[in-house]
Amino acid sequence: TRLNQRPVQSENCSMKLSIEIDRWPVRKPFKIAYHTFYHRDLLRVELTDGDCVGRGEAGGHPQLEPIEDACDRALQMRGEIESGISREQLMQAMPRGPARNALDSALWDLEAKRSGRRVWSTAGLPEPRPIQTAYTIGIGPEDDMVAEALRMSDYQILKLKVDGESGFELLQAIAKARPDASFIIDANEAWRLDQLESFTDVARKLRVVLVEQPLPHQKDEVLEDFSSPIPLAADESFHGLPDVERLKNRYQVINFKLDKIGGLTEAFLAAKKAMELGLDLMIGCNGGTSLGIAPAYCLALLCRYVDLDSPLLLAHDRDPALVYRRGHVHPPTVDLWG
Repeated sequence: TRLNQRPVQSENCSMKLSIEIDRWPVRKPFKIAYHTFYHRDLLRVELTDGDCVGRGEAGGHPQLEPIEDACDRALQMRGEIESGISREQLMQAMPRGPARNALDSALWDLEAKRSGRRVWSTAGLPEPRPIQTAYTIGIGPEDDMVAEALRMSDYQILKLKVDGESGFELLQAIAKARPDASFIIDANEAWRLDQLESFTDVARKLRVVLVEQPLPHQKDEVLEDFSSPIPLAADESFHGLPDVERLKNRYQVINFKLDKIGGLTEAFLAAKKAMELGLDLMIGCNGGTSLGIAPAYCLALLCRYVDLDSPLLLAHDRDPALVYRRGHVHPPTVDLWG
């Protein structure tokens, strides 16, 4: 559903910027610890320069930036964008968030279209390949979550959303139903330290490979004195390059979401810093279509943990779309992005 079309054009520049907000219904209501999603409102930008068109997408989020605010922020960059701002200049000119991610992604795509080189080649990344991704199961009745785990039998890594009331019993039921799977547990800041301690003591026996953002980000300093038998990943605690040093003694993994960090350009810098400090990388997503996931696929080439399933949670996807097969996401085609 197209909510809003706000074309921005200047007759004095060869570059043209257009912006739209689209509403994408989810396949079924998707609940996490602090919110239930019934649809995803996504910002789509296009940069047209002659025959070349670069596209980018980003999503609003209850804890990031409302989609209309992101749209307005992107529009404020009209002059600089149409005058040919670089990705590095954009990173300095805009705050982190969905608006910058959408514009940064479009600039990467436009550069690829102009040069004829894929983004992973320009960025010096490993050769593209199908990458195993987790599939996320939102909070719901235990029977429904078990049924979803069985339905998605191609996915060997399942990410389970939990809240302050759920955890071990739910994991036990799903682990019994899917003895072939391993699990990522995502509490979205809903736990206390004692809950985390009791959970990790037993969860490693049930093939849990990662616990994501167990504690509120304002209170995660206590993790510096906590030795977890299961790796912990920072999500809500991580927003960009300046956070990496602060988090190195609290987490073992950094979860990158391009809507938070504001695009691939800063993400590559933060990823380099994290790896230098001995942290593992995870790439996550914020409810986008294949257009929003395609840039994240590039960063996934560097990541140990990959959670790029959001197109699978929508009622339908863009066309062309990414290919998901046997639990793996395949590289984006040229006509999709990059």
